[in-house]
Amino acid sequence: MAELKGEPSWSPLAMCQVVRYRERCMEQTPDDQVNEVLEPAEQQTILFYDKPLIVVRLPNGEPGAVLRYFCDNLGLAQNRQIDRIKRKKALAAGLHYARIETAGGPQVLAVLTLRAVPGWLFGIDTNRVKPELQPEIERYQAECVDVLYQWASTPRREAPAGLVPAKPIVKPEAPEQGASPQEWRLYHQRMIEFLDWQESIEAWRSSVDTRLGNLEAIVPDILQRIGPARITTEHQTLVQFYVSKLHEITKKPHETLYAQLKTAFRVPRYDEIPEADWPRVEQWFRLQFPGQTLPESTTQGEFF
Repeated sequence: MAELKGEPSWSPLAMCQVVRYRERCMEQTPDDQVNEVLEPAEQQTILFYDKPLIVVRLPNGEPGAVLRYFCDNLGLAQNRQIDRIKRKKALAAGLHYARIETAGGPQVLAVLTLRAVPGWLFGIDTNRVKPELQPEIERYQAECVDVLYQWASTPRREAPAGLVPAKPIVKPEAPEQGASPQEWRLYHQRMIEFLDWQESIEAWRSSVDTRLGNLEAIVPDILQRIGPARITTEHQTLVQFYVSKLHEITKKPHETLYAQLKTAFRVPRYDEIPEADWPRVEQWFRLQFPGQTLPESTTQGEFF
């Protein structure tokens, strides 16, 4: 990507649109150079000294990194690097093309497998690049591979359903007047990351709304299957107390009294009587006692 010379005269929004347009156009690989386009099983963006690198897992699980972001960060011409990779058989075996999600939409981009990245990086001769690029290239050669290995060795974790999909990204502030082209470029890279994050949030919110809508649709059926709340433990204890007292007064067997109660409320077991029917249960017991009076609560206190 050619650097912008002088102070930008466009608005930040216009500059961001230009960056996206360039993203769509700069990776137009001729069809005869792409034997197969892979669909990554996973794609993530990691930051190396505040600059983005897109890493992927290919369909066979092998980790790799998108070459374009290396070249952008290091100020290298990507086409020349691809030509250099293809000249070495060992490196060429690790060169693939995959469909990568970018701010400008899906693009077919060159991906270098992780096992080939060190060979390519250490093959860059810092003596043949501009002096101002040497420190950054040397830093990548010294540290970047370890960062990629750390990412690749981290077990994949599926995010729990319903959680926000990524760490919040703060909208970057535009550089001040007179900022260098590099500062503007970094600003637009971060702006793209922010816009991508916003899109992820919107997609997440949409999925949450869908799940809530589905839940609202099935809740009535669930409640119908569960049925009304059953009689509480305290009221079950009172039932046992009333049955015991009735047995003492009427001499009817406990089994007979429980059977009469279940028949009256049409349940297979007395503990399945709905809690909402408790006033009717008390009324039923009241009618069984002589004088239609329930036993005093002082006696019931023995059960609590």
